[in-house]
This record gives sequence, structure tokens and C-alpha cells, in this order.
Amino acid sequence: MRARHFLPTFAAAAIALVAAGPAGAQTSGGSTPSTGELDVGVRITGGLDDVGRFQRFGDPRTGPTLDRLRYTRDRDDWTFDFAIDHAGYRDQRYAASVERYGKVKASFEWTAIPLWYGGRSSSPFREAAAGVFRLDDGIQGAVEAGADVSAYASTLQSVDVRSRRDIATASLVYSATPELDLSATFRSTRRVGSMPWSASFGFNNAVELPVTVDHRTNDITTAAEWSNRKGVVRVAYDGSFFGNAVDTLVWDNPVRLTDSTNSRAYIGGDASSQGRMPLWPDSSSHTVSATASAALPARSRATAYVSMGSWLQDAPLVAHTINGAIDPIPLPRDTADAEARIVSMLYRITSRPTPMVWLSAQYRSYDYDNRTPHFAVDDYVRLDGNVAASATGGSEPFDLTRHFFDVDASFTPFRFVAFRAGYARQADDRTYRFVETTVEHTVRVSADATAFSWGSARVQYDHSKRTGEGLDEQVLSDIGEQVSLRQFDISDRDRDRVSATVQVIPVDALGVSASLAVGRERRPDAAFGLQDNDLLGVSVGLDVVPSDLVDLSLSYGYENYSTLQRSRQANPGPQFDDPTRDWSTDMDEDVHTWTAALRLPQVTERTAVQVTYDFVRDTMQYLYGLPADTTLPPVEQLPALRNDFHRASADLEYELSGQLALGIGYRLDKWVVRDFARDAAALNAPLVPGLVNTQYLWVPYDVHQVYARLRYRW
Repeated sequence: MRARHFLPTFAAAAIALVAAGPAGAQTSGGSTPSTGELDVGVRITGGLDDVGRFQRFGDPRTGPTLDRLRYTRDRDDWTFDFAIDHAGYRDQRYAASVERYGKVKASFEWTAIPLWYGGRSSSPFREAAAGVFRLDDGIQGAVEAGADVSAYASTLQSVDVRSRRDIATASLVYSATPELDLSATFRSTRRVGSMPWSASFGFNNAVELPVTVDHRTNDITTAAEWSNRKGVVRVAYDGSFFGNAVDTLVWDNPVRLTDSTNSRAYIGGDASSQGRMPLWPDSSSHTVSATASAALPARSRATAYVSMGSWLQDAPLVAHTINGAIDPIPLPRDTADAEARIVSMLYRITSRPTPMVWLSAQYRSYDYDNRTPHFAVDDYVRLDGNVAASATGGSEPFDLTRHFFDVDASFTPFRFVAFRAGYARQADDRTYRFVETTVEHTVRVSADATAFSWGSARVQYDHSKRTGEGLDEQVLSDIGEQVSLRQFDISDRDRDRVSATVQVIPVDALGVSASLAVGRERRPDAAFGLQDNDLLGVSVGLDVVPSDLVDLSLSYGYENYSTLQRSRQANPGPQFDDPTRDWSTDMDEDVHTWTAALRLPQVTERTAVQVTYDFVRDTMQYLYGLPADTTLPPVEQLPALRNDFHRASADLEYELSGQLALGIGYRLDKWVVRDFARDAAALNAPLVPGLVNTQYLWVPYDVHQVYARLRYRW
């Protein structure tokens, strides 16, 4: 990476800047000295190899480091700040700001965020043009004639599947008067690289591609805010503009060189010679908002917020198929002509009429009005393979109107004890959903005991009940679904949750904490779909600080998540209503977390040591169940999933002087994974029967890092 070649020069320049800082601070006019911190060094990483999971959002490679630079310069009427993190690496950050007190403040920040999917991928596809992936025609013809997809092995090439976001943000605040601020913020986010992408032709012909990513989002916010001791008024405009340089994907079929069609091509994936699909289209959104807040008598405050926005997208539409053996199906229009209007409101009032009573009430509404014209579809093309009749008749423009009301009251009869109760009601109206209206009522109560000499405690209970109206089971039947199916986000649901925390300090040197959370969800009217969703969480912690020289903390946490889902394996006809073909999936997951940290701030007068260790064990099991009178074949249970994560670190810092310190450290990151879907035992080859695979896997790793750094503060 080219930026790393400049790192030693840049670090030298930064050291020169730091060295000049204190001397340059000796100026007249009452200025204060500059302050800052410089952290430079070297890092050695072993065991990284092709591991992508460890470096998923970072760049831990071996090399010199300018890990941290902070510089602040204060004068009587202005201040300047500058910051650098991880200079020269893929996860680098630069920021600067300048402020003239009471008049203007400007800032700029640039951040890079890498996203690494894996470094061991390979693919027979070649990107002939942006978003166009081709295979060798001769091998395509041979596979169509009966050869195995392993024939593509001779054309495999390594593919580094990763992307990076570069985010630049500039902001300006101008104080036109002591009461009025004008502000503007511009943010530009560009993402480039590649990512694994599913691009299949049928159930028996799956394809993964390293799809090219090249898009940018520009966001702008402008606002005017007036405020004084009595209230605040703010008006703002927010705009977001998305552009995609690769908006269409075209790729060859690994088992077909010539176009054809047949009634079951969507299963075999052996019809079209190539596939085509649209990627993210260019779009924009615009929002105008107003906020007002005012102080009221009896220590009360009222706040109101209203926004009106529009989402727009009018990209050209892609034809139903690229398969030349299928007659073109006319499109009702050439572009998406998509538009939605959004109106959002919030009204809140809080009051503390007496020292013992606190009250709060709020109302929120959200109206998503989809104005996209109906897109009529009588026939469509399944996976570029064959023509089929549409079950819905075309697009179903989704609308949503949500009303949320919430009240809270707190009563403090004693100095350190408070009792709280609340009620909330959420009503959702939807179009083109199986349940048109849902209403959820939530009641919550809690008790808090805080600021006691022995510690604090809190317990809370929440109960909510969601019910729906307007269910049209005929719609489910029309699209071939079981009429007893309920979708989890709109089904009737009863939920209960209890949480409790306690912190005890028996003596000044010892602190003990514990927490408990229990949650239970039931969906009484759902014969198929999600039935239950439960959780249990327990944690305990211990902090021991016998003196200023020792700080020890230990903690353990346990979490359990379980769900139950029911389904029916049935084709249209007599099977469809046969309960002997029912089956269920019971998922149970346990997570154990141990953490330990030992801090010795003064092993000697100049030496500080810190040691930490974290261990997480996650096990998950899917159990398939059948009724006693089942007519389905016996179930072969899947193996359990397991993840073990270890992280250990040791850091020693020796103070050479009041401003300069030398540090050395070690870090271990180890991940052991067993996953029947994505580990090496399942997907460790680029070409397997029915799949061209990018090998996006869960790869275990055992990474060791050693580093040395020099830290200078002034």
C-alpha cells in the first residue's frame, strides 16, 4: 500500500512538529502552551497469513506505526486541534478543527474503514468490464456437453475479496449573534472494492461472484438554531445523494453456453447462457425539519419536532431476462418512477412539579406514503430460465403509518429510593401486508435504590401484548402459503421481561455487581412460523482495589437464547393440509463470557503494567422435530456449532522522563470455529457440484502481535 512508504518521513515530520510545539508556545498575548501526544513504534504480527476474519475492520499488518498523534494549541480567543490515528494503514484517520470562541468553528475529518471478507478466494470468472463477469467459452461448451464443472480448475485465479470505505466530513458553525447559530455539514462516503455475491441460476446451479463495489453517498445538512434561556428553535435541511458506478451485474452460466428454456429450468439452472440483475440504483432523499423546545412553569419543558421528506429513485429498469430463447416481455414503463413521502413528528413534555415527582409524556408519529405507481406484471421470468405467471400481479407499494404514545411517572418518597411506572401504545397501519393493523400495549414498572453507602439496586418488569386486525388468509392461499403462517414482525405476540442489577460495596477496596435478565415471547395464534423467542442472561463482577498500586477486575456472564419455529413440508395437493408432514426447528444457544484485568500503575516508581484476558464460548444447536405420526423421512440432526474466542494482552510502560515513555506489549487473538455451513469442511473448494464458490468461510485463526512504542506527551 503506497501510503505506508511515506510513513517514516511523515513520522519524522510529526516529531519535528511536536518538538517545535512547546517552544512555539512561548508567545506574548497571554496564550497557553500547546499540548499533545505522539505515539510511534513498530508492530510485528504473526499468524496472519490469509485470515480475513481477524482483520475484518482493521489493518494489523507488520510494520512501523504512527498510531496516535494529538496536538492542541490554545490562545485567548481561539483553539486548534489536530489528530491522527493509524497513519498509513487501511484503517487510518485524520482530523482537524479550529474554533474562534463565540464566532466560528470549522472541522474536517477523513476516516478509512476496511472490510475484509477473506484472502484465500479464487474464481474462474474474469471481469471483462465493470460488473460483467465472463467464463472461458470453450470450457462452458464442454460443461454444457456433459463435462463436470471441475473443468474450470485450470482457469482459477486468486481473488482478494475486500472493500474500503473512505469517509470525509467537513462542518462549519457560524455564530451570527449570541442567540443564532448557522451550521452546515457535508459528508462524502465512497466504498470501493469487491464483495461475495450470490448470483445463481437455479436450485442446482449456485454461483458466487466477487462483485465489484464502487459507489458514493454525499450527505449535506444545513441548519439555523436560535436559543436563549427560555427555549430553542431549529430549522434544518438534510439531503442524501447516492450514486453507483456499477448498477448492473451480468455473469456467465457455468453449465450453459447457448440460450434455451424449459419448464423446470429454474430448478436445474441449465437454460440461459448468462444472467443479469440490477444492483443498487442511484437515489436521493430530502428532508426539511423544525424543532422547538421551551421552558414552562413548574420545572417543565415542552419539545416539538416535525419533519417532511421525500425519497426519490428513477433509474432505468432492467428487462425481465437476458435469455435470448425467451420472447421479450414488455415493461409497463422504462424507469422506476419511485417516490415516497415521509412525515415524522415528535411531541414531548417533561415536568418535575415537586422534588418527589417526575412526569413525562410523548407522542411520535411516522407516516411512510409510498407514491410509486403500480407496476403491473402478468408474467415474469424465473432465474432467467422460464416464464411463469405472477402470483401478485405486480408490485405491491408498501405503506406504513405508526403512532406511538408513552407516559412515565417517577415517585421518590425517600432520598435514595424511586419507584417508576410507564405505559406505551404503538399502533401500526400497513398496506400490502397480511396483517393490516397491529396494536401493542406495554406496561413497565421499576424500583431504584441509588447512592447508598453500600451500593445501589434496580429491578424492572415489562409486559407487552401485540394484536393484529385485518388478516386476509385468502391472500396467503393465493400465493401458495399455509393460511396459518404468521410473520414474526406482525404476528400476535405476548412478551414479558424482567431485569435486575445490584452493586454492593461492602468496603472501599471491594465492589461486587450482579445482573439478571429474563425474557419470554409467545405467539399464541401462529400455527406456522416463529412460535417462541426466549432469553436468559446472568452476570457477576468483582472489582478489587486494595491500594493505588493494584486494580483487579473479574467478571463472568452467561446468556441463553432459544427459539421454536414450526413448518410443513408439503407440495400443492393432498399434502398441503396433511399435519403428518409438519416439522419444527428448536434453536438453543449458550454464550459464556469470562474477563479478567489486572492493572499495576506503579510496579516501580516509573513502571506500569496491565494484563487482560477475555474468553467467549458460544455453542448453538438446531434440533429438528417430527410429530409421532409423521410421514416424513427420519431426521438427520445437524452437528452443533461452536465458537471459542480468546484474547490476551500484556502491556508494560516505562517512564523515561516526565514527558517520554517507552512501551512494549503482546497480544493474542485466537478463534476456533466449527460451523456446518461455512467452515472449511463444507466450503473449502472453489468448484463443488452445483456451486462456483468464492470460499467466503469462517476460518479459524491464531494471531500473535508484539509491539514497541515510544510515547511523548507535552
